[in-house]
Amino acid sequence: MAKSIIQGSDRLRQTLAGYGKATQGGILKRLLNTLLRRTVRLPSVEIGFFPDATYPDGTYVAQVAFWDEYGTQHAPPRPFMRATIAAHQTEWGKLMGAALKHSGYDLDKALDIVGRMISDQVREQIVSTDGPANSPVTNLLKQRFPTGEYGAGDYWQALKDVAAGETAPDGKVLVWSGRLLNSVSYEVSDD
Repeated sequence: MAKSIIQGSDRLRQTLAGYGKATQGGILKRLLNTLLRRTVRLPSVEIGFFPDATYPDGTYVAQVAFWDEYGTQHAPPRPFMRATIAAHQTEWGKLMGAALKHSGYDLDKALDIVGRMISDQVREQIVSTDGPANSPVTNLLKQRFPTGEYGAGDYWQALKDVAAGETAPDGKVLVWSGRLLNSVSYEVSDD
């Protein structure tokens, strides 16, 4: 996530203070005063998967999300984050403007609103992703272990069973235990 850093803050402070006086106490002056109090860093919002989100075996959800997004040697990519950005990024400027207005031009509150809404968009994309299809082994594992908790022995057994002709219904891609879907989060910070 990109962080906004203001360089040359003294000159900027003087320039913005002049604009603030010109607004005669209006909304722009309040917003500029908020910016002036944050002379070096502006708050930002991060959306994604944070270190506290793990699977029962300790695997980070962020790692699994990366594998899903970009694929692995054995699994094709299923880009839900890039798809969310492609589908919605042109809306985010207007969304931020509306959130600022709704929050009384409180930047932290506006970023909280935007973070929540973009997180919802990511979740919607996860649910709507429909391909590439799961492998027969994944479908069999999803049928046998609906919560996603299986071990290496279970995996090897599923491989053998698929090779022997056993099948399972096609499962929904990116949706298994719900951990990926439920771990999409956001964080507003001043760092």
